[in-house]
Amino acid sequence: MLTSESYAELVNKVYSRSRQEGNRSYPVACFEIFMLAQAQQRASRKEADLFRQLGEIFDWNMSRRQRNAYVKKLLAGSTLILTDLSKTILWTSRNFLTMTGYSHKEAIGQTPRMLQGPDTDPATLLRVRESLRRANPVKADLLNYRKGGESYLCRLQIDPLYDNNGELTHFLAVENEVK
Repeated sequence: MLTSESYAELVNKVYSRSRQEGNRSYPVACFEIFMLAQAQQRASRKEADLFRQLGEIFDWNMSRRQRNAYVKKLLAGSTLILTDLSKTILWTSRNFLTMTGYSHKEAIGQTPRMLQGPDTDPATLLRVRESLRRANPVKADLLNYRKGGESYLCRLQIDPLYDNNGELTHFLAVENEVK
């Protein structure tokens, strides 16, 4: 069995030969796709590990089953957004950029209001705010706006997170674009 290093050497030899001949060989393209998929899987695992670390740092009172359900949603492509009690964004998953067009740096320190616009339903916003004020979980479909101004329908579920002392510490939103 070839190691990834020896496979890379073999592919580089084939790639060099194919470049000299003026064409691109099939194995090189396959290898590039394979390496990209591997990098994406590593990034997803790193992000899941970071989410688990956040749970440990903030001492969330969350069962292993709950934590694994969030990680599963994260790995399945859902966008996760962690806010403090004042609804300031502290962390977003990588999928936030894909869904909204905003980078992590642009989102951190902002509130989710940055995603709302002229056609965002005020009644839905009020229902979400009231549920969070009472520290109740809430599900809603909300019209949000990407960085470029394009609207999209977002299905969100926001859960209050408590520490092991029973104190409310954060809110975690799991969001998916409805197509």
